[in-house]
Amino acid sequence: MRLDLTQLMNKRIPSLHFDFFLSMDDVEDAPQLPDDIALCAPIHVVGDVIDNDGYMALRAKVSADYATVCDRCLDPLEGTVSFPLDRIVTTGFAAIENLDEDDIIWVKEGGIDFDREVLEAVTLELPVYHLCCDDCPGLCDTCGKKIGSGCTCGEKKEIDPRMEIFQKLLDKMNK
Repeated sequence: MRLDLTQLMNKRIPSLHFDFFLSMDDVEDAPQLPDDIALCAPIHVVGDVIDNDGYMALRAKVSADYATVCDRCLDPLEGTVSFPLDRIVTTGFAAIENLDEDDIIWVKEGGIDFDREVLEAVTLELPVYHLCCDDCPGLCDTCGKKIGSGCTCGEKKEIDPRMEIFQKLLDKMNK
């Protein structure tokens, strides 16, 4: 999505509002999502570019719906990541100190194109670990079924063969 900022730079309007949807396919060389995550819908970006005499402030709210699987039980799950995206927009003439290069968007040919930055920010904001619920029991090591729903391995007590001698001693003591 290309935003034309010529009216804002010529002081004809004080701010520019934008609202658009962005797909990963819309951007060449887009940052790749992790293999286990897929976007369910296009990314929604809404915000404003405000003139601050010499530089412009871009303030946007980004939200994306994604699908993945639980890291413990492999059940499918969906989630939403939503976060603010704040950047300084400049033509390069303004003196901007104490800013990281990643916080600046440079105006080129009277406008900005920040799709790649949005996609990169979404990729970085996605959770690293996914759980269907906080107390997900996971999968059984023995049968591979979800613990608590179909797995009966926990009902029978398996003893490490190296410890069988101690179990025999305990059985003798309890008789």
